[in-house]
Amino acid sequence: MGVDSRVRLQVLLFEQSRIVTIFPAATVVVVLSVLPGSHWSQHSFITLLVVAGGSATAACLRLAFGNRLPLWSFYVEPSVATVGISALAAIGPSGHVDFAVLYLWIALYTALYFRLPVALLYTGVSGVAYLVVLAVGSNVDKPVVAWLTIFGTALVLVAVVRSLVDTLQKRGHEDPLTGLPNRRSWDQRADEELERARRNKTPLSIALIDVDNFKAVNDRDGHPAGDRLLRQFADGWRGTIRGSGDFIARLGGDEFGLLAPGSDHKGIQRVVERLHEISPQRVSCSIGVATWDGAETTADLFRRADEAMYQIKREQRDRVARPRYEGEPV
Repeated sequence: MGVDSRVRLQVLLFEQSRIVTIFPAATVVVVLSVLPGSHWSQHSFITLLVVAGGSATAACLRLAFGNRLPLWSFYVEPSVATVGISALAAIGPSGHVDFAVLYLWIALYTALYFRLPVALLYTGVSGVAYLVVLAVGSNVDKPVVAWLTIFGTALVLVAVVRSLVDTLQKRGHEDPLTGLPNRRSWDQRADEELERARRNKTPLSIALIDVDNFKAVNDRDGHPAGDRLLRQFADGWRGTIRGSGDFIARLGGDEFGLLAPGSDHKGIQRVVERLHEISPQRVSCSIGVATWDGAETTADLFRRADEAMYQIKREQRDRVARPRYEGEPV
């Protein structure tokens, strides 16, 4: 699978308003596919058409309005689907085979987009609904086996899918080398902290950190040594800020960023001193800081810190490159 295909798949997987249209649309296909295969009573035929029409309407609404529909609608849809599937299972000539397998779609949908307890709750409600269908008199030869087959599978499906989604989401926001949050997490958190600072009228500072001469480490000692060095920095900094409310992330390569909510210019300078103190021996880093002026955007604040960091690097290079004369202090 190419990179573009993987990107499109990830967008589809995590864009709830898009993928949710698949479930009602597939229900329409399933219902219409069984219409010619059996001799339905007038009542059953009408029920099938009502469920198909409702599913088609739900799919069209999602396609037309997407994220503009209220958040609560995502929670209502599994409940409505449970009612519709139960109605179908109740009228099917063999409820387990024809329609009850659609309960698995509810398990899949809720496992994809809701927390595990919520997904299990919806699956449990579906299980109770199917128990009622079987108890009332669905045409299933072995109702206990039918129920256990459907909802044993549903529970396994919820557990596996939820675990995979949690893993994908974690990898999508975590740097695999250092275990720190990645650039995506940084951007999201920076916007949140700036909005909080604006709302509460509190200070916010950021620090951008660049490891000095990191390319030389890779060239001299190899990339594994460079990776170990980055992990050393990350582990030390993580321990320094733990519990302080600050947020540190790897932005890419040998560059890191630190958000310090509630810290003014003096406060961020104290944080920077602590970061320098725990840096690995014989390795330095350049740290540029900026404190929010109360009006600028996240990008503006980042830009000022980035400029300050590169100014420090230039000054360090100038000190190293400038020739010293006899008697001049080092």
